[in-house]
Amino acid sequence: MKGKFSDLEKYVGSLKFAIILITLFTIAMIVGTFFESYYGTEFAARTIYKTFPFMLLQMLMGLSIIYAAFLRLPPKKRLYGFYTIHSGLILIVGGSFITYIAGIDGNITLPPLTPKRDIVLNSDQLKITNLNTKEVLTYDLPETAFETELNSSKDQITILKFLPHSEKKLAWKTVNSPLIASSLKSSSQYFLSNGNVSQDFVLSLHPKAFDFKSNLQLGPLNIHYLPSALAPCFGKNLPSKTILWDSDLQLCFYPEDRNIEIKTTESGKRFMVIKDGNNIFTFFPDISPFPMDTNFNTISDSKYRVFSKNLFEKSPNLFLFGQQVSYFDKDSNKWSTHIINKKESIDVPWMGFELTLLDHHVNKVPAYIPKYTIPVQKNGKLLKGQTRAALISFNGHEYWIRDDQSIKLSYRGEKYQIELNKKSIRLPYELSLTKFKMDTDPGTNNPASYESFVQLFTKEGPQDHHIFMNNPLKYDGLTFYQASYFQVNQDTYGSVLSVNLDPGRPVKYLGSLLLVLGSIWHFALRRKKTKNETKTIEPSPSQALT
Repeated sequence: MKGKFSDLEKYVGSLKFAIILITLFTIAMIVGTFFESYYGTEFAARTIYKTFPFMLLQMLMGLSIIYAAFLRLPPKKRLYGFYTIHSGLILIVGGSFITYIAGIDGNITLPPLTPKRDIVLNSDQLKITNLNTKEVLTYDLPETAFETELNSSKDQITILKFLPHSEKKLAWKTVNSPLIASSLKSSSQYFLSNGNVSQDFVLSLHPKAFDFKSNLQLGPLNIHYLPSALAPCFGKNLPSKTILWDSDLQLCFYPEDRNIEIKTTESGKRFMVIKDGNNIFTFFPDISPFPMDTNFNTISDSKYRVFSKNLFEKSPNLFLFGQQVSYFDKDSNKWSTHIINKKESIDVPWMGFELTLLDHHVNKVPAYIPKYTIPVQKNGKLLKGQTRAALISFNGHEYWIRDDQSIKLSYRGEKYQIELNKKSIRLPYELSLTKFKMDTDPGTNNPASYESFVQLFTKEGPQDHHIFMNNPLKYDGLTFYQASYFQVNQDTYGSVLSVNLDPGRPVKYLGSLLLVLGSIWHFALRRKKTKNETKTIEPSPSQALT
């Protein structure tokens, strides 16, 4: 039998080749463990465990095991243990291959008392939804750990590159928007600080500033970003404290400026009536900024809006207009408006805060541009590189799509929503987190252990389960492990469960059993043979005397 094998086949089945493979496999596992600890499980999988070289290494190990067994055919009684060991190893490799092909490895996020049934996998995809026809297209992104050039087209969209790990960097882009009024295109970056805390933020009115809003809340302080044409009216202190805004003319005025009478209903609600040509608008400034028609239906698309300054005097409210600032000063009981130039600072009347204008643009739009970075993990959570992003080209323009924000674009009368997310699998049942418990190390806030109490909703009815380390939930072929947690508010936490489907597990278990039995068989027989050989060569007393 041995003569039928070539030199290459003998080498593949040799002990020397097996030692080389085992050494390489051990090194890869050590590096993978290091990567998993410092850079995260996904980064380790994409750089080590799920790469072609690692899969090739495992395949060669399988071939080495098979040829090692074939080289020792036909069967010999003294090698039965050896054959059993190698059969077990072959089954383990085969079971691992089955798991890789047909297994599921993902997670399910459970906010408190919110039923969920979607398992999020580790594969990324770009999802394109036609909001008019509801047609959905998906593009599978490569399972890479590094920035990858794609240049792949799908309908009107070209996917240029994919960043599996990135950090967001602020940038200002020049955008030509001739149809938008200049006062509605402004964007500004500010810095608010006192002796204890500081915060920089960007606010924008531009419709293409997808990453930014026109309002912000910092603790008890509400910040509003408004068109610069409104600033002169906020600086006035007229008795009505009511500002009217004409969005068509980009003009503000007070009722007193146009002799508009403010009346009061029997219940004490202020109202006023404005005639605009043949249209009559009724405003209740202390209730809604929108006017009402003669049937008291809200007209949300009217060019008129109303601001009652009374509504913003009781709590801290800061109004920003690019290079002007307005607020209500309780000490003087008046509204104040100040000019603030770029890189200048002014004091605002709350907790010693100082406001600085860092940047201001009318023809530029702020955007977060993703920059690739190696991820950094601590205590099982990514501290850096947790943002995934893809650069696409749509209708001649480039856009960044991030996993934390989708964008909506229009093309030839149709609207599209483009988002980057993970693939998911929908379960036929739901899980809900009823309670989350976390113990911390003595004297610290560091989590020592955490566990989840979940309710499983099935066709047979609800079931209560307790999931913690070494005590997973097993149901319908899936295994749910306690993986992580997240904070919802000061005293409330949600749970993250890893979900695993391992169809090759029975094969691997059988292989492990054969491995143990074969080892016992093989080494027990060798020990027995050694003892027999020792007895055979033991000298007789007469031989010893001579």
